Amino acid sequence: MNVAHGSESPQLTDDLRSLGEWVRVRGGERLFRQGEPGDSMYVVVSGRLVALRERGSSGHRVVGEIRPGESVGEMGLLARQPRSATVQASRDSVVVRISEEAFRQIVAEHPRLVASIARLMARRSTELVGATPARQRARSIAIVPLRRSVRCADFVESLRRAMGRRGPTLVVDRARVDAVLSANGASRAKGDDARSLVLSRWLDEQELRHDALLHVTDELDDPWTAQCLRHADVILMLAPAGESPEPGRDERLLARGDGDAEGARRELVLVHPRGVRSPAGTERWIAPRAVARHHHVRSRDDDDFRRLARHLAGEAIGLVLGGGAARGFAHLGVVRALREAGIPIDGVGGSSQGAIVGATVALDWDDDEIERAHREGFTRRNPIGDYALIPHLALVRGKRLDTALQRWFGTRDVADTWRPFFCMSANLTRARPEAHRSGPLWRALRASVSLPGVLPPVVMDGDLHVDGGLLDNLPVEPMRRSGVGRIIAVDLTVGNERRMTGGELPSAFESLKRRLLSGGRADSPGLGSILVRSMMLPSTQRSQEVASSVDLFLEPKPADIGFVEWKALDRGIELGYRYAKRELATRDLRGWVDEDVALAAEADLA
Repeated sequence: MNVAHGSESPQLTDDLRSLGEWVRVRGGERLFRQGEPGDSMYVVVSGRLVALRERGSSGHRVVGEIRPGESVGEMGLLARQPRSATVQASRDSVVVRISEEAFRQIVAEHPRLVASIARLMARRSTELVGATPARQRARSIAIVPLRRSVRCADFVESLRRAMGRRGPTLVVDRARVDAVLSANGASRAKGDDARSLVLSRWLDEQELRHDALLHVTDELDDPWTAQCLRHADVILMLAPAGESPEPGRDERLLARGDGDAEGARRELVLVHPRGVRSPAGTERWIAPRAVARHHHVRSRDDDDFRRLARHLAGEAIGLVLGGGAARGFAHLGVVRALREAGIPIDGVGGSSQGAIVGATVALDWDDDEIERAHREGFTRRNPIGDYALIPHLALVRGKRLDTALQRWFGTRDVADTWRPFFCMSANLTRARPEAHRSGPLWRALRASVSLPGVLPPVVMDGDLHVDGGLLDNLPVEPMRRSGVGRIIAVDLTVGNERRMTGGELPSAFESLKRRLLSGGRADSPGLGSILVRSMMLPSTQRSQEVASSVDLFLEPKPADIGFVEWKALDRGIELGYRYAKRELATRDLRGWVDEDVALAAEADLA
């Protein structure tokens, strides 16, 4: 129902505006709270509102946006029920409040309005009870350089090209505003200036004509910057990665919170020179700033800017990799198939062995580099072969695996990856799953693969952590909360393992004899397999339940690979690759494939 723009009738629009009370709502200010009496409705004239569903101590989730011309609050008013959601301004907005008395007068003159409102109530009720949060699509983006040394003009042009691939994108700077509006310096207007209302209305009109607006600023303490911040859905704070991360004096203007429920969302963008191997020191930039998320981009790197554009458009693709010990080798084949198909991977998360593979993908390693690391760290030498003389904590000391992880990932932090990354562990101290998004990368991975009884637990911040697969083997929900638009989940669980046809388990001597006769292949589970399988049982059923909640669910089912069959790297890669190629060939991938990524993959294959 687009009442403010006259979709019902010009007379209805006039009645709504004349009988209503005009109200200015600043960004982050609440219009009403969930549970309050529904005694009025509102029509948005300019700006943007967001609807939040409160979830007690666990916070809230975004369930919808209300744009200029749309109404909100009619459900409570018509049904005389408490507010079903909290509504607040995500940027400076102007709304018209329609009281119950005014609403009765309007309905008397325009009876068909009730039917329109009923349809709107039904749609929004469905959205409120749905399990999937609204996509975090940004249409109005403020770009604020935190340092004078950052090449803002180059960044804006690269982002404009990337956003322009998705639809018309307009760069808005002070010169354009003053030239177009001829409003006696509209770019210098204060928030309570009449010229500010003129600018707001013009910006709303531009949003109707464009998919995205890029508001360009050059000074933090400046009226034009203040205007941009008030009209933004997202504030991108640009910083040169190699400089001191200490916040500047004027950064207090941006310190209003993480943006999830306090006005515009703040995101940190660290700009790197081209050719940098990997980010470093990211956590020192994040710690003193309240940001919803961070991004790494290399100057004039089209792949990085297209990834940033997908995150801003709410269309980023997140890859979730499940645990499975040596069966995790199948992930390497799946990743290769996804890359060849031209499907970009914009964020990665995983548990146990899936976390290790995910970290290499997040670091932007190519297929050969990922395979080489796994061959050196797992195949050539059993990573859990350093058995403890006195197994007081676990059967294995874990030093061999520690050395391999440190050699692969060095001193990097979890945040020092080109793509956003997290890995899961089970926090024994607090009895809960935990997503690691900061701290030493190798140590977080070591916690994620610490099979209880096999490997010693890892101590982090005084808490004991063990294998993430114990509580969340396929961490889709943490990925969903990160704000991606679509999720690919790769599950390695197998519904039915091999049955024991003999009726009894073989003795140690019989097991060794059969292994020698079969060329090293075991026909019955060993200690390691039994431990891994038993510990994965609680999360296996949960993994299968998420199949219908993700956009692309892949399950290679590597039943022929034992959980600790570390020599099966080549078989695992081939199994995952062939399975994923078959599956992707049967799917409609329109809207998934980045043509430039696909062309690059074809060139690599050639």
